[in-house]
Amino acid sequence: MKKFFHSILILISILTIGVLISLGYMYFKYRNWEKSFEQDLNIDNLIDQDIAKSTDLGAKISTFALSAEDVEFLQLDISEIGSEIYNTLDSYLGEKLKLEKIYIEPSNSKWVIYSQVRYEKFLIWFSFDVNKDSIQSAQIYVTQINIGPFRISKYVNWVDAVNTGIADSIITLNENGLVGRYIENIELLNNSVVLKGSRY
Repeated sequence: MKKFFHSILILISILTIGVLISLGYMYFKYRNWEKSFEQDLNIDNLIDQDIAKSTDLGAKISTFALSAEDVEFLQLDISEIGSEIYNTLDSYLGEKLKLEKIYIEPSNSKWVIYSQVRYEKFLIWFSFDVNKDSIQSAQIYVTQINIGPFRISKYVNWVDAVNTGIADSIITLNENGLVGRYIENIELLNNSVVLKGSRY
């Protein structure tokens, strides 16, 4: 019996040490990634609460919606679309979570959106990619979700839920005419997002 308990204690000790080593490895890998990431930030693509609050898209959206043209385009730069993303994400976070910053890495057909979230004294960077195929459509989609350098979407099935939410939002947007036009196409460019809208 003593040998049995001794073996159990050894096994528990080995498992505990293994878990601690894994957590330590993940912590230091995250911190190294964070340091490198923040050193390379392009300040022009960084959006905080002050920028988000001071950005007003009302005039642009009104011009887009009320244009007499059958087809009209709405172009939003990185700061403008980033401010909308900031306000949207911030509204979904609970009381204990605080959205500090949004950072965008734009490129043609793919943007990577980073969000820095505060929980008590801890700051963590989350990210997800936004993709658009080279066909005319309003459909955009996500393929991965990360915490720092770790791809959590391999272990947690959030991607399907996010993509379903995006698709439903676009359908609702078009069916209810929330921007005054039917959105036919969304383009992700190096420095902006362009929406193509037609009159109902």
